[in-house]
Amino acid sequence: MKIKAFFIKIGQSISKGLRFVLNKISQAWYRLWQTKPMSKVRKVLFYVPNKLTENISFRKRKAIWGIVFVVPLIIGFIYFFFLPFVVTIVYCFSRVYNAGSKSTTGAHIGIVTEWIGFDNFKYILREHTTFRQTLLNSTANTLLSFVLVLVFSLIIAVLLNSKFRGRAFVRAVFFMPVIFNSQAVDVAMSIDAATLDASMDMAMQDVFTRMFNFGDFLINANLPSFAVNFLSTAASQIYDIISYSGVQILIFLAGIQSVPKHLYEAAKIEGATQYDIFWKITFPMVSPLMLTAGVYTIVDSFLRSELLTTINAFKRAGTRGLTSGLGEVSNYGIHASMSLMFALTSILLIAIVLFLMSKLVFYHDE
Repeated sequence: MKIKAFFIKIGQSISKGLRFVLNKISQAWYRLWQTKPMSKVRKVLFYVPNKLTENISFRKRKAIWGIVFVVPLIIGFIYFFFLPFVVTIVYCFSRVYNAGSKSTTGAHIGIVTEWIGFDNFKYILREHTTFRQTLLNSTANTLLSFVLVLVFSLIIAVLLNSKFRGRAFVRAVFFMPVIFNSQAVDVAMSIDAATLDASMDMAMQDVFTRMFNFGDFLINANLPSFAVNFLSTAASQIYDIISYSGVQILIFLAGIQSVPKHLYEAAKIEGATQYDIFWKITFPMVSPLMLTAGVYTIVDSFLRSELLTTINAFKRAGTRGLTSGLGEVSNYGIHASMSLMFALTSILLIAIVLFLMSKLVFYHDE
C-alpha cells in the first residue's frame, strides 16, 4: 500500500506540474494575442476570408468549411485508392510489358498493355501449381481463426473485467502481443527469425507430444472425426490465438464495461447465476461489437495468410507461357489478377460473416 501511495503521489505531482506549465503557456499566448501588433496581424490574416464571406449566410459558411475539410480526403482517396484500383483492373485483363528506358537519357518510357481477356485468371486458377489450393486453405484457416479468436477474446474479456489482484498487469500481458506483432518489431527481429521460430515450434511440439497427445485422447473419447480435427487444430494454434487476440479483447472489454451496472444488480437480486448473467446480459449487450471484432479478425487473419507470399512472387517483370499454347501472360497481369482475387475473397468473407452475425446482434436502444 505504501508503494502504491508513493506512485500515486508521484503521478499527482507530475500532473500538477504539467497543468501549471500549460496554464502559463496559454496565459502568455493570450496576452501576446491581445497586443496591438498581433491585432494588426489578425486583421491582415482575416481580411480576405472576411471579404469573401461577409455576404454569405452562416449555414453556407458551414457547408464551405465542410467541403474544405473533405477535399483532402477526396484527393487522397482518388490518388491512393481509386486510380491504383482502376490500373489493377486494367492489368487483370491485359498482357503488361515494361517498355524499358531511353538509351540516351535513361528515362523510363512507360508500360504497354495488350488486351487478353481472362487469360490471367485462367492461368492462376487452372495452370498455377499452388494458388488455387493456397486460396482455399487460407480461406478455411481464416474462418477457423475467426471462430477461435472471437470466442477466446470474449472469454478473456469477461475474466479481465472481474476484480482480482494484478488485473492491470494481466491486461497488459494480453495486449503485449499486439506490440510485438507490429511491423517495426517484426523488422527488428527479422534476422534469423524464421530459423528461431521453426526450432521453437519443433521443440514445443516434441515436448507436448511426449507429455500428452490431445488428438489420441479425443479419439479415445469416441468424439466425431470433425470434432477431433477442429479441437486438435485449435489446440495446435493456441499460441497464434493468444498472439492475435489483443485488439479483440480490448474491444470486448470496452463493451462489457459500458453495460449499465443496474442490469447486473437487478439480475443478482433476482437470483441469477453468473452463467445466466453472461447469456442474458453480457452476451446480448456486447453482440454489436462482435461485428467490429469479427471484421478486424477476418482482415487480420487473411493478411497473415500464405496467400500473400504466393502473390508477391509475381511483382517483378517477366512472362509465363500458357500450357494450352495460346500465348503468354505477364507477371504484372498475374500479380494484378491474384490481388483482385485476394480482395474479392476478403470482401466475400466479410459479407458472409456480417450477414450471419447480424442475426445474433441485439441493440439495447431498439
